[in-house]
Amino acid sequence: MSAAVVREMLDVLNSEGTEAALASFAEDFHGVVPPELSAEPDSYDGHDGVRRYFDSFHEIVSDLRFDAEELVEVAPEAVAARWLITGSGRESGIPIEMRVSGVARVRDGKVVGLEAYPTWEEAVAAASAPG
Repeated sequence: MSAAVVREMLDVLNSEGTEAALASFAEDFHGVVPPELSAEPDSYDGHDGVRRYFDSFHEIVSDLRFDAEELVEVAPEAVAARWLITGSGRESGIPIEMRVSGVARVRDGKVVGLEAYPTWEEAVAAASAPG
């Protein structure tokens, strides 16, 4: 069931955009991009954080898509996820393709957390740990 919530969020994000996808995120959402995965690591809180995260991509990427390659419900409220992020550079037009592993935490049918991890194995292990 939690994997279905994550898949639906991604489908809405890709077809209708960030504002429509906010309905899939809890008001107390917390997301983390760690330093080993970004030149600008940060945390993102609430709906404003969700907007800020996705807006940072839209500023530099056109035709942006976040597609689930694998969603594994490891615990009732934790989904290990592998995303494929695609698009093209807004200025350069160069195709972009990036794979990201992470954990989506779901409560009461809403995404309450997203955490990125360097490897799929680390994401699965983190999803297995109490959240």
